[in-house]
Amino acid sequence: MKTFVERPDEMAELERTLLPQRQNTRQKIFVLYGLGGIGKTQLAVEFARQYHHKFSSVFWLDGGSEDNLKISIARCASRIPVGQISNASREYSTASGRDLDTVVAEVMGWLAQPDNTDWLVVFDNVDREYRPQTSDPLAYDVRQYLTGADHGSILITTRLARLEQLGASQQLKRSTEYKRRRC
Repeated sequence: MKTFVERPDEMAELERTLLPQRQNTRQKIFVLYGLGGIGKTQLAVEFARQYHHKFSSVFWLDGGSEDNLKISIARCASRIPVGQISNASREYSTASGRDLDTVVAEVMGWLAQPDNTDWLVVFDNVDREYRPQTSDPLAYDVRQYLTGADHGSILITTRLARLEQLGASQQLKRSTEYKRRRC
């Protein structure tokens, strides 16, 4: 059995903000931020595990760098139903020679479709500070990968407090008051 730190208040906030609601189909963005190793990813995993059945699809993306992010998005293409994106994109592999940016655009387009409203996308570890004149080759502007749609749920885990401006947010802090639970 694995042990995880239960964070009931933070989980309740994720539930309130991100779970699909028939009366509110507007896009929901939630940013979990705090120091490295504090449990942001762990909380996001637990949320996705507990509520995956409430979403039409759940995509987990590696936000460590723009290249990792694009590859993660492209890998999601195989989980999109046949006929909703091109077969070439659905069958994408790094060895296929297919243009990665084209596959990414098709997946993002699928998420933006008006009748596709109840998905969850997790951008995990978006931790590099992006500035237009940055010298960090791994930094990128995560806003470019938010679908632009007015629906769906997006959860971002990050060390960057400034990303809280993207939507609802919660800073995770170290605390000994959280209970341990076996699952």
